Amino acid sequence: MKKILILTSYVTGHGHKSITNALEKALDTHSDIEYKSVEAFEFAGKTGVRIGKLYAPIIRTSEDMWKLIYKVSAKGPNAVRRTVRQLMRHKFYKLIDEYKPDLVVSDHPAFVSAVIDLLRMKKLKIPFAVVVADLISLSPLWIDTRTDLLIVPTKEASIYAQKLGMLEKRIRVINLPVRKEIVDVAKGITNIDEEYIKNKKDIKFLVMSGGEGSGDMADIVNKLLKVENAKISVIAGRNKKMKEGLEEEFKDNLDRITVYGFVEDMGSLLKAQDIAIVRGSPNVLMECVSCTLPVVITGTLPGQEEGNIDFILGNNLGVLWHKKNSFSMIIKDLLKDDRKKLIELKKNEFNFRDLSAAEKIADELSNML
Repeated sequence: MKKILILTSYVTGHGHKSITNALEKALDTHSDIEYKSVEAFEFAGKTGVRIGKLYAPIIRTSEDMWKLIYKVSAKGPNAVRRTVRQLMRHKFYKLIDEYKPDLVVSDHPAFVSAVIDLLRMKKLKIPFAVVVADLISLSPLWIDTRTDLLIVPTKEASIYAQKLGMLEKRIRVINLPVRKEIVDVAKGITNIDEEYIKNKKDIKFLVMSGGEGSGDMADIVNKLLKVENAKISVIAGRNKKMKEGLEEEFKDNLDRITVYGFVEDMGSLLKAQDIAIVRGSPNVLMECVSCTLPVVITGTLPGQEEGNIDFILGNNLGVLWHKKNSFSMIIKDLLKDDRKKLIELKKNEFNFRDLSAAEKIADELSNML
């Protein structure tokens, strides 16, 4: 049995965990491979976990602070590299000695260069691969020219990596992997039924803002209540305070509004909707695309999510709500002329999606062993 060690993070939001879960399910089909996924922030002990857990409250309460953190880390990747390397070295080496992996994989940018340094310092000839969790706007922390294999989800990301010196022959472009439970549901969508979409009475909207719940979702719900025949599902994620606030504010509209906390069966919920109102989180966007659910992007986190707007608009998979423009006009545009635009977006998503992305990445990793 060949062993793969996957460095990920479960404490910095749902995105990295989602990718790891997709890879784990795909690797399960390789009978000659075993894997071990670890919370990489734990290499730095309680301090590291506390640092990782700061991500959720920061993006919920202060996008400006996150923008500053992102810019500082992007401008000073070597400082991040040295700090992470020092913090993780003892526990990382201990795990390497105990598990003896044949391949190390990271789907979190904070550990890329630090891990390569640590492997080389001990002269450990263990190949190293990176699965990038962002679509277009990549932090320089993702790119280290010593990486044996860099898997990116878009051509734009590949071009950026090459500008930073990464050899093209070490790059593979494969769609962002989506969780198996989403893929299983998405496989049931075998065509786009235009007549059904044209004639259905209710229009079902899904409002969400990542697994942590952020942004002024109540404002969006109030706007959607003005749309004729709108049925609205709202996901507050792990943000219990937001869930309670939404339930209280819309207690008189429970015939039209359902408020969820963190959702386990996300695939079925996505499949049942007509339009998603979302922040530009890469995992959320690709899960919607997989389920042919057109998106209205309300905004992005500064830094790594900004290019996601170009990705969605460039591939005609959704639309952007500029705050200066009327939200109601955007929705009307999607629904007018027998919902022509909505059908067009769903068709584009159906043709664009890649439900075997995780398996393709697993095959690439297998080839490195």
